[in-house]
Amino acid sequence: MVGMEELTSTQSHLLAMAHAITALDAAGSQFTSDALAPGHAAYFAWLTERLTQTLSRLQIQAADALQRSGSHQLDTESLDALVEAGTDPSDEQLIALHGHCTLGRASYKDAADLHSGWLGIPHGAAVARLNAAGSLIAAVTESGQRTEPNCPQLADKFTDQSTDPRPLISAAHAIRKATPDLSTPQARHELEMQALELIKAEDSASASKHLNALITEHIQAQRPAAALFAEAGLFPRGMQRGLMVYLLKVFPHEAEVIESLRAKTNNPNTIAGNRVLLNELTQANYAAANQPGVSPTEPIDSAEPADSTQAAVDTESDEPSNAAPEPPRAPRIPKEWDDAPTMPQWAREAQATEPDAPETPQPCTDPVAETPALPPFEDLSPALRHMTALLAVLRANRVGGKDPGAALVAPQVIVHLNYEKMLAGAPSFATTENGLPLTAAAARTLMCNAGIYPVVLNGKSQPLDIGRSKRLFPPHMKRALAARDRGCIYPGCHMPASRCEADHVDPWEEGGETRVDRGALLCPMHHHARHAGLFSLIVADGKPPAVLLPKFLDPDQQPRRNTHWFSAAEVLAA
Repeated sequence: MVGMEELTSTQSHLLAMAHAITALDAAGSQFTSDALAPGHAAYFAWLTERLTQTLSRLQIQAADALQRSGSHQLDTESLDALVEAGTDPSDEQLIALHGHCTLGRASYKDAADLHSGWLGIPHGAAVARLNAAGSLIAAVTESGQRTEPNCPQLADKFTDQSTDPRPLISAAHAIRKATPDLSTPQARHELEMQALELIKAEDSASASKHLNALITEHIQAQRPAAALFAEAGLFPRGMQRGLMVYLLKVFPHEAEVIESLRAKTNNPNTIAGNRVLLNELTQANYAAANQPGVSPTEPIDSAEPADSTQAAVDTESDEPSNAAPEPPRAPRIPKEWDDAPTMPQWAREAQATEPDAPETPQPCTDPVAETPALPPFEDLSPALRHMTALLAVLRANRVGGKDPGAALVAPQVIVHLNYEKMLAGAPSFATTENGLPLTAAAARTLMCNAGIYPVVLNGKSQPLDIGRSKRLFPPHMKRALAARDRGCIYPGCHMPASRCEADHVDPWEEGGETRVDRGALLCPMHHHARHAGLFSLIVADGKPPAVLLPKFLDPDQQPRRNTHWFSAAEVLAA
């Protein structure tokens, strides 16, 4: 037996990794079979996640090692010896694992082929790891020479063992993908520095979102309008697996209408959120596919026209609806079809054969149809709910302008403008309520086609401090909070302002006042969490309220604000 002192440093570390795999497998089996105390289980999960970070870094380092060592040229005997050594190699095996490169044709043509053919990694993932190694460790020229990494600023941070490498890998991938569209090396350097700032200040998901927005802004600024118009449009992609597929490419100011529709469809505080009319519309339209003799393309209305109090949607109201949602009703034949000549054939047959139809939708019993009865609207996937709402808007004028779908969802476009940036001619002074950055031209377009509602954060236009005369924040103060916070201020929360509640930083029962500078938007979940003592709200001089997370989430105890709904430029400026 060869003594451990005869092993090189590399061999000793390889042996340690092999033993670590054995130890980890044994630990996992033990934790699965034994009853764990809550603290031990949490520590087990924390260590596992920390190990995942380490493995993410090791994967990139291993890809670099395979490439620079030429491991794909190993002969068959050397590869066989690696497999035989396994996770419990002897010292002799470790020494023999030095390997020999073949002088003839190798089993693998390059490092990516070795990844996929021997390690079983998908080829695309292997290429991504090698590209990340080139960005964060060392680049390789066409002649095989190693040079400085393509992202030197990110590479310096990548070597820090205490840093989660995954956001850095993601940023390097995004920058590399955008490199052909960047005009100068300076633009790439600026993106790297901005990526580091975002990763330092934000959670990984928000940092990735803002970096992609920055890259899009860089590229969009360089593309001529003619190129954008050439790619925009609605493109049919044909029938795929029983569904008609369309690809929609729109400008940012047009996309905000769709984003607003999606947000309002998800909002339980709106008529659309109550799901009653949308449920009827969905049941009627999609149930047609299961009705014998009915064409799925034939117009079908779902309900009687709602009365004026129910059909009207106040798009400016900030007050949530307190009315309890009605129980689901069965689709009924509209009153407009009482006149026989205007009534479709399927409706006349339904009246003649089923005069006493039940009030609740019945499952399809057609032996030919195999599609089950459609579930309630609330149980549909978000994507299908959004499509149903969009189709309701498109059908708004189908039956003499009285189709109930017209009142289901009313998109509302809100643009936040930075007045100082606008005067200075900055490229990113406008952002929509849903976080989409707008160019100056797009912002002007929206202003021409929509009403502008000014939001005054200070000054004499609106009283933003009503002391203790009212406990609840009035609508104009909620608009001010929405303009400032954009959504729930808890870091990482994706709840928009329309679904948030105004909360007092200083509890009302302890003498707190109803003031914008002492108020904040929180979603219902984080509102309850705050009052349960799971985190705190603090206000620094001259700054808006911020969240102070508990030490186990933020050991540095830094005040944090959610930036999901802000543009990347706003985050960097803050």
